[in-house]
Amino acid sequence: MFDSPEELHLFEPGMLAVAPHVAEHIPDAGVYFVDWAIHDLPADRAREVESAVNGRRCQNGWFPLESLDSIGSRGYWRGPLTYLARMTADDTTILQEWSTNGLTGDDQSRIEATVNHLLYQQGHAAAATWAVAVRPKTYLDAELLGDRLAAAWEYNLGSIRSKDVARSVRRWNR
Repeated sequence: MFDSPEELHLFEPGMLAVAPHVAEHIPDAGVYFVDWAIHDLPADRAREVESAVNGRRCQNGWFPLESLDSIGSRGYWRGPLTYLARMTADDTTILQEWSTNGLTGDDQSRIEATVNHLLYQQGHAAAATWAVAVRPKTYLDAELLGDRLAAAWEYNLGSIRSKDVARSVRRWNR
């Protein structure tokens, strides 16, 4: 009659290899941003944005949020990555809610902390891979997570005009 507590398979993540069945559903924040940001930019400016994003990737090839810590989220004078920081502002909450759905107490806290750490160090797909591995009997839907991330990114970028991005790239190079 009562549900037994969920059995978690907690482990120290180290450097994770992203599971293919997770990676196929999780959009890469860097790729998503570059596709959005360079749409109306000249080729040389587009390469600058792409280089700035790709230069911050971690060993597994994904974009970690830690690389945005020094950027800040206000003012176009800090460059186009300011908009990437704004785009990903809700990602921690989204990933934590997705990975801990139905959990409470210490289990929830441990998973939230590790998912947050992985998101900042190794990117979205690594955090999702770990959560799926830790909760094998819970169906954590990576496609749902990917859709939620993409929707939040679209919403967060919705108020930014392409001329704001172009201006930020110009001023960034001064």
